[in-house]
Amino acid sequence: MKLIPAIASLASRLLPIAIAVTATAQVAMAQGNAVTVHGSVQSDILFPENDYKIGTEEYSSDVLTNTYIDAGLYSKYVDAGLRVEYMQHPLPGFERDFKGWGVPHMYAKGRFKGFELTAGDFYEQFGSGFILRTYEERSLGVDNAIRGGRLKINAIKGLRFTALGGVQRRF
Repeated sequence: MKLIPAIASLASRLLPIAIAVTATAQVAMAQGNAVTVHGSVQSDILFPENDYKIGTEEYSSDVLTNTYIDAGLYSKYVDAGLRVEYMQHPLPGFERDFKGWGVPHMYAKGRFKGFELTAGDFYEQFGSGFILRTYEERSLGVDNAIRGGRLKINAIKGLRFTALGGVQRRF
């Protein structure tokens, strides 16, 4: 059965993330800061029907779905989060490369006295987005997050500095 190796693969991917999130929560609670956890589930589902009059595509699955599970841990100084995507049978119009599942988006962020450091996946926009704009629009299949690091400095009133580096996601 292919389900057992798939579960083992997911567990091996999520274990380091779970350890990091647990450590983050422990540090925040040790400092006396409140820790909150937020999450959401979005599942776009289609039950395809064959219609030979209009020439619909035939699908091997009875259900097509794009499913996203977001989870985040937030405290005064540290945030961490991840997104699990399940698109084993993606909706029509999405690229075939979308097929599969995994954890394509994870991050850890620290803040202290006007400094913010992010490691992992993040979105950024400079000004109106003419120079740089990364964003996610799930219904269109667009997610061009940057995986890397970002440093924001707001130490002086009226002056903001952002330095970032990384690799942009293809979708």
